[in-house]
Amino acid sequence: MRFEDELYEAMCDVYPRLTVRAFSHALGMSSGYWSSIAAQELPVSNVALINLNDYLECRKLLIESDGARLRRLDGIQRMIAKEIVNRFAIENESFDEVWDEVSTSLRQGQGASFGGYGAMPFVMLCS
Repeated sequence: MRFEDELYEAMCDVYPRLTVRAFSHALGMSSGYWSSIAAQELPVSNVALINLNDYLECRKLLIESDGARLRRLDGIQRMIAKEIVNRFAIENESFDEVWDEVSTSLRQGQGASFGGYGAMPFVMLCS
C-alpha cells in the first residue's frame, strides 16, 4: 500500500466523517488537491505533509491528554515524520545522518515543552 493511501486511511480512522475536501484543506491545499493526486497516483508534497503535521498539532491541543484519539494522532505524526525523513534521505544524504539530525532536534524540542501545552499565541488588532 502506498504511503498516501495509508495516511488517508489513518486520518479516516481518527475522523470517520472526513471528506476528501476536508482532508485537502487539512493538507493546506485547495479542495481538489487530494482527489487530483490520488487519481494521478502522485506523492503528497512535503509542504502538504508539514501543513498536515501542523494541523494535527493544533487538533491535539483540543483533545484530552490521555485519549485514544491523541495516541492515534501521534501515530500519524510519526508516520509523517518517517516519510519526510525517507524522502530527504533519498534526495540528500544517508538515512542515518538525517535521522540523527531529526531525532536530536526532536529531543531538544521535547525538553523545552515538557509538561504539556501552553496557551496558543494570538494577535490583538486595535483600530
